[in-house]
Amino acid sequence: MGHATLTVKAVNALLTPTVRGRRGRVDGEIARMVAAAEAATGASAAPHREYIEDCRFILGCYADEQEASFLGWTAIRGDVQRRITNRLKVAKLIADRPRIEDEPISAPIVVTGLPRTATTLAHNLLAGPEGNRAPLFWELFDTMPGDADQAAREASIAATQQWVASMNKAVPVFPDIHLMDALRPEECVFLLPFHSFLWNMTGPLERYREWCAERDYTEDYRYFKQALQILQFGQERKRWVLKSPCHLWSLDALVKVFPDAKVVWTHRDPVTVMGSYCSLVEVGWSVYQRRLDPEVLGETCLSMLTEAIASARASRLRLGSENVVDVGYPHLAGDARNQVPPLFHRLGLPWGPAEAENLEYLLDLPTRRRKHEYTLSRYGLSQNEVEAAFGDYTSLVANLPALPKRY
Repeated sequence: MGHATLTVKAVNALLTPTVRGRRGRVDGEIARMVAAAEAATGASAAPHREYIEDCRFILGCYADEQEASFLGWTAIRGDVQRRITNRLKVAKLIADRPRIEDEPISAPIVVTGLPRTATTLAHNLLAGPEGNRAPLFWELFDTMPGDADQAAREASIAATQQWVASMNKAVPVFPDIHLMDALRPEECVFLLPFHSFLWNMTGPLERYREWCAERDYTEDYRYFKQALQILQFGQERKRWVLKSPCHLWSLDALVKVFPDAKVVWTHRDPVTVMGSYCSLVEVGWSVYQRRLDPEVLGETCLSMLTEAIASARASRLRLGSENVVDVGYPHLAGDARNQVPPLFHRLGLPWGPAEAENLEYLLDLPTRRRKHEYTLSRYGLSQNEVEAAFGDYTSLVANLPALPKRY
């Protein structure tokens, strides 16, 4: 399948030599970003030294990539800049308006599961009821209080929409894999600072993954909670509906910060998941890497996803049964009309004509776009290898019961 356009490949081939020596530029880049963030927000970066050092580490990990491209280096610098600026903005908003931290974030619904397991469908369904609310893409990029100036909001929306347009232009197949829009609900990972799930869309980053394996994500979720409180401030309080596969790596920290969270964990045959996920990651690597080895990509993806399941299953043993609801992909995507109403009931959500209509609309969406095609063998993986790597999780998924119709 096609990924990055010929123009992207040509630009990377032509201009990548201009970013040679990028490893030596990391400290200067971070200093420039911090200065720009302080100027934009009027806040001091001094209280955020640890966060900034983490950003320095991330940028350094990408700089160390042998095949890092010109466009990749440009894009990742922009992303780190945005994150530092938003971090300072969130802190300043709370310092200026302390009542923001009084905002309750009650019983948020958190959709997670391996990538390509209908998490997006579940997210959009559960965010549908009038009393629910999901963070929109532009809000994850540029966090503003609910009573923010309309002109500032519109400017932020336009900037986010431009980012989406640039991505879709560089990789025309991307909307077929994961449709994004500034005004649509989007993944928490665009605000959560340091999850390898997102950053490994840029390349193998082995040193970064090792660092993530030892990381305590509690402070990341506290920051995320502050952002939700800002978004809620000055508006009607609604129940938050969040979503990202990244939560599989950090369920303990998530529930520590949101103890009444309801986690909806979607499950699907990992053999099917792997081919689809590898194809998604190849989209990212095709922009961020000058050349990529599909088999290295396959090894990286398999390792990441088996780690995610192992981490989440270990956390699951420590969590209360009231925190997690398991939903099988065949039930959600194949038998949604029968399975979604019990899921809503389990989560204490209303089910009526409006919710049923939203379900029909969302189920119809995939038929309006081209099919996302992929093969497992392209990435040097076989069905037997994937099943062996996931162990008994494969049979657990195959035998997952449907949600009961009554409680």
